[in-house]
Amino acid sequence: MKFRDHIYNFYQYLTSPKVVKLSYIAATFIWVSCVLIAILIGQFDPAGPFYDPAGYNPAINYISDLGNQDLTPMPIIINYGMMNTALLTIPPSLYMKKILIGDNPKLLRKILGNVTVFCMLIAMGGLFLTGVLSEDVGEVWDKLFPIGIPWHDIVADFAFSFFMISGILVSSHYIIFPDILEEQIGITHSTILRVLFVINTWILTPIFFFFFYTVPYLWYTDNFWTYLPPWQWAPVWKWLLMSSLTVWYVSASMLTVKKINRDLEKEQDN
Repeated sequence: MKFRDHIYNFYQYLTSPKVVKLSYIAATFIWVSCVLIAILIGQFDPAGPFYDPAGYNPAINYISDLGNQDLTPMPIIINYGMMNTALLTIPPSLYMKKILIGDNPKLLRKILGNVTVFCMLIAMGGLFLTGVLSEDVGEVWDKLFPIGIPWHDIVADFAFSFFMISGILVSSHYIIFPDILEEQIGITHSTILRVLFVINTWILTPIFFFFFYTVPYLWYTDNFWTYLPPWQWAPVWKWLLMSSLTVWYVSASMLTVKKINRDLEKEQDN
């Protein structure tokens, strides 16, 4: 068997309905549980050193700080969650391409669908590397391979940026090609769903992204509450950005699973 045949068989395995459904369930469970458990364990971290006033606080700490041994006794939890979530979201993303492109697509739709999935894969690569190059590991890489920008920040920016672009593209598919939601997935009130996707991916996510990357970063001092208004708390914007990205991807993957269940029901009826 040729190498190309092995690649094809592996792709067919990854996009099989059973693998896609299990991957979606596992990715959602691992991501949500790892974030919650990491925050909970971070509360057992004693105050200090440096800018750590008392344990981990989402209002003044970034999500990446959950992978910093100075702020939590078990940084491996969030790093594990990032790496495994990235790998497990590959099958649903690849299967999503079939839904976005549809049957007998025109060239524009095929190109748009491939670009969308390509952006998803880049985002997942960034998420995986964010777990690998955690804040602690990133500091070591900054010394070994200095490039002027923290390695951890680079891979994290790739993840956030391309997940945001992917969400905008997926929502655009739902609007430009109504058959995706109505005919393929079988959504009755598709207009409501499109509006919700647009609000989240076209409005909320870019707003959170803009504020996080433009407002002054939070300086960890004892009296920061007295001179920094809430809209300048950069960690809060990052948490909101992460939440909006999670909502769009989990929702889109849920629609993918709904499409799979619908197809399986049709096969049983026939």
